[in-house]
Amino acid sequence: MAQQQWLIDESSFPDTNTIEQKVEREINLKPSTRGGRESLEELPNLAIRIQDIMIWDTKKWFGDAEIRLDALVVHGNAIVDNPQSIYMPQTFRFPAVKDKDRLPTGETGLLIFYGQPQYFLDIFILVSRDRKDSDDLATLLSQQLNSVEIRESLAALLGLALVAPQAAAIVSAVGSASVLGNFAYQVLSRVTGNTIGLYRNSWLQHTDNFGIGRHPHQGSHKVKDLSFFYEIVQE
Repeated sequence: MAQQQWLIDESSFPDTNTIEQKVEREINLKPSTRGGRESLEELPNLAIRIQDIMIWDTKKWFGDAEIRLDALVVHGNAIVDNPQSIYMPQTFRFPAVKDKDRLPTGETGLLIFYGQPQYFLDIFILVSRDRKDSDDLATLLSQQLNSVEIRESLAALLGLALVAPQAAAIVSAVGSASVLGNFAYQVLSRVTGNTIGLYRNSWLQHTDNFGIGRHPHQGSHKVKDLSFFYEIVQE
């Protein structure tokens, strides 16, 4: 599968060697647990919210059109025999957006993830021209569960449901999360117009503390004619 280009790619894992090195440090930082795998009570409960989404100029991308924002969050808290337990897809639709419109997100922003990740947390955000009767991202991915890319990625991610997965399993799962995000990009490109891979990032549990905080720390990410920021909050 061809690598997709993300306009903002803050992933700290550019290659396999870097992933392996970071995971080895991660294993060393991990507190000792009786079974080698932390219980749900020990895992943080996190919410990820996208805030202050501004469309500065629709002429380049969409004109006055229906816009959809899709987000995919992949994590390592796998449940045996439940492939969909390790990713959370969300789709938000916005009608007739004009220049300098701020997308309605409510006071607390668009909630794209709420749960208890483990080992790592990957975020993918995509923006597209919406098409009438297009399926949401959850449906699109569920329709592809038997594809080679999805099947292999889910197998690696579900390997983390073991009592004490080895470092090699975590390395494989982190790589598979990236494959899953790129696959979502490809699937959306086939069913929507002008899909843009807007943003991606990846954090480890102990090395990066799951990226808890505001991103960016001040101001907003601005790329082409869209700006936004998001927060990862422990609750």
